[in-house]
Amino acid sequence: MTSPSDLEHLNDLYGMSEDPWHMRSGWQAERRRDLLLAALNHPRYGNTFEPGCAAGELTAGLARRSDRVLAADDNRPALSQARARTAHLSNVDLQWMRLPEQWPTEERFDLIVLHQVGYRLDLASWAALATAARNSLGRDATVLACHHRHEFAERILNTQTLHGVLDSILGLPRQTQVTDSDFTIDVWTNRAATAPRG
Repeated sequence: MTSPSDLEHLNDLYGMSEDPWHMRSGWQAERRRDLLLAALNHPRYGNTFEPGCAAGELTAGLARRSDRVLAADDNRPALSQARARTAHLSNVDLQWMRLPEQWPTEERFDLIVLHQVGYRLDLASWAALATAARNSLGRDATVLACHHRHEFAERILNTQTLHGVLDSILGLPRQTQVTDSDFTIDVWTNRAATAPRG
């Protein structure tokens, strides 16, 4: 998902701070993760893929809702933190992976979560990632994307473009959209909603 120069920059950032973008610190980050998980309309998924898992803050939450989570990142310091954070979870498989080039095309997923992963990709790379996601979906599958709305210096694509490309390439009904002042969550699925009880 990043070039060698980007990786060097990311390694430097993680060398200075375990949480360089404040993704896991503070109430707002916790609130975003809670809203993300609440936007999923099924209580449990079989095979889940979390590309760009960073330090694994969301991974543990996904593991509670999944039989198995494949979580991947191409930043080794962040992945090391994720390994420490999820070491007690037997259903989490953490792998170093550069995406979209190394997308696990041999697997089929029931849930793909694209959380804060698209900012540094150009349009062609993001479209390739969206195509890989579409081609690896199981029969009853869900894709969730969550990205910040605000601009920052290293950003290439804005959130409207990121989610618009996903909407076009996935070709799935959009089930849920949460538009916050800070972030947007979109959920696409071809699964029937779980009927409410009571």
